[in-house]
Amino acid sequence: MSVSAAEAKMRSGLFSCAAVYNEKRAFLNLESNDTFEIALVTAGAGIHRVLDKDIPCKEGDIFIIPAGVPHGYFIEKSFDLLNLRRLHFNLRDMLGAEIANKSSNRYCYGAFRESRALGYAALNANTAEKIQNIWDLIEQELERGEESWRDAVSNMLSYLMITVARYINSSVKNLTFASYGEWDMVSSAIKILREDFGNPELNQEKIARRLYVSKSHFGRIFKKLTGEFFSDYLRDLRIKNVCRLLEKSEGNVDEVAKECGFRNMPAFYRNFSAARNMTPGEYRKSIISSKKGTEDYIKLLKREKIMGILNDISENIQKGKSKIVKELVQQALDEGVNAADILKEGLLEGMGIIGEKFKNNEVYVPQVLVSARAMSMGTEILKPYLVENGVVATGKVCIGTVRGDLHDIGKNLVKMMMEGKGLEVVDLGTDVAPETFVKTAIEQNCQVICCSALLTTTMPVMAEVVAAAEAAGVRDKVKIMIGGAPVSQEYCDKIGADGYSIDAASAADAAVEFCKG
Repeated sequence: MSVSAAEAKMRSGLFSCAAVYNEKRAFLNLESNDTFEIALVTAGAGIHRVLDKDIPCKEGDIFIIPAGVPHGYFIEKSFDLLNLRRLHFNLRDMLGAEIANKSSNRYCYGAFRESRALGYAALNANTAEKIQNIWDLIEQELERGEESWRDAVSNMLSYLMITVARYINSSVKNLTFASYGEWDMVSSAIKILREDFGNPELNQEKIARRLYVSKSHFGRIFKKLTGEFFSDYLRDLRIKNVCRLLEKSEGNVDEVAKECGFRNMPAFYRNFSAARNMTPGEYRKSIISSKKGTEDYIKLLKREKIMGILNDISENIQKGKSKIVKELVQQALDEGVNAADILKEGLLEGMGIIGEKFKNNEVYVPQVLVSARAMSMGTEILKPYLVENGVVATGKVCIGTVRGDLHDIGKNLVKMMMEGKGLEVVDLGTDVAPETFVKTAIEQNCQVICCSALLTTTMPVMAEVVAAAEAAGVRDKVKIMIGGAPVSQEYCDKIGADGYSIDAASAADAAVEFCKG
C-alpha cells in the first residue's frame, strides 16, 4: 500500500493554535470533522470549545471527539501558546464495525462514559509519554506505507484507544452533553449551513424538514446545545462569509451579499453595520488601511472596541438587562459614538431581533416586556443628545384600545414593538372614541392610527374610526391599522382599513412601511 493510500485513511500532525478565545464569536468558528479525532495538548494552555461547553485545557490533556461534533481550540488571553498533536481517522474503517457502532457496549472501548460527544482525560507525564510513543509508531507505519500497514496500524490504534479510555476522567461533571441524537441533529444542521449558507431560501423550517423533525423541536435543541438561536447563527455565519469575500475578492458589496444568502439589501446593510460598526464598504477599506500603518491600525482597534460596545448593548437589550444597558449606552457616549448610531445599531437592533424572535415564537411576552424596559432606560440617556443632534423618529403613530374596551396588554405590546422600530408612539390608552383617534392624528401629525379591540362587541368602533377619518377629510393622509384577538384580515377589508397584523411584531413592521409612504 502506498503512502498516499495510507494517509487517505488516517492522518497525523502537529497543530499550533493561533485563534484567541472570544465567547461571543467562538461557536461560529467551530469546525466539524468528517473523521474521528484524538488530540493531545503537547504545550501551553487554552480553551477547547465543544458545542457550547468551554473546557480549559493544558499540557497532558487528551480529547477524543467523534466525527460531526462542532469543536475548536483557542488561546486564552492570559496565554500565548497552545500546541496539539492530532490524529484523524475513519473509525469504522480502522477499528471495525463493532467498535464504531454507537449502540455497542464496546463503542470506542468505553471512551465515552457519560457522553457520546466527548472523551476527556488529564494525563500525568508518564502516561502522556506512553501515549506519544504509541503515536510515534503509528506515524512510522503511515510514513513507510509498507505491506500490511493497515493491520499494524489498527493494532497500535486499538492499543492507544484502550490506553486512553482507561484514563478518561468521568468525574468531570460539567462535561455532560445532550444525547447522541440531539448533538448529531445539530452537527448535521451546521454541516448543511456551512455548505449551503449562500442559499437565500435556507431557514429553520427547511433545515428541520431535511432532518425530519419539527421546526420548534429543532429550534429548542439548537439553542440548548449551542447557546444560540438558529436565526442568530445563520445571520452571523453569512456575515462572516461576507467579510471573508470582501477581504479576498473585488466583487461589489451587493453581489457579495447575495452570494452569501442575503436577498434583502436594506436588512443586510443594517445587520452588517450592527455586527461590524461600519458599512461593508468601510469594512473593506479598513482591512486595506489596517495594513498601511500604526495610526490606521489604532483606528481599526477603536472601531472594533466601539463595535463590541454596540453589540453588547444589542445583546443586553435582548436579555432585558436594564442596568447594564444604561452603563453601556453611557460608555458608548464617552467613547464619542454618535447618539443616533447608538440608537440605531445598539438599542433598535437589539429590540428588532427580539421582535423577529417573538414573531417566530422563539421568545414570549415576558421576554419582550423586559427587553422593552431595558430599551426605554437606554433611550432616556440618549434623548438629550438626540434632540441636540436633531435626530427625528422614523415615523409617528397614535395607538389606543377602542371605545367600550378596557384591555391594554396587547396594545402595550404593539406600542413597545413600534418604539423598538424607531417610531414615535402617542399612546391614547383604552376606551378611546373614534373622534379622539382622528383629532390626535391631525394635531400631532401622525401618519398611522392603530386601533386595538379584544371584544367582538367593540369591533364595530373600528369602522367608526375609518368613517371619522373620512369625515375629517384626512383619509388619504393617514393609514388606519387594526388588530386584536377577534379581528381578521377579512374584517379589515370589510371596513376599509389599510392594514391588519396577526401579532405585535408584524404590526410594528407594517407601521414602519406605512410611515415610509
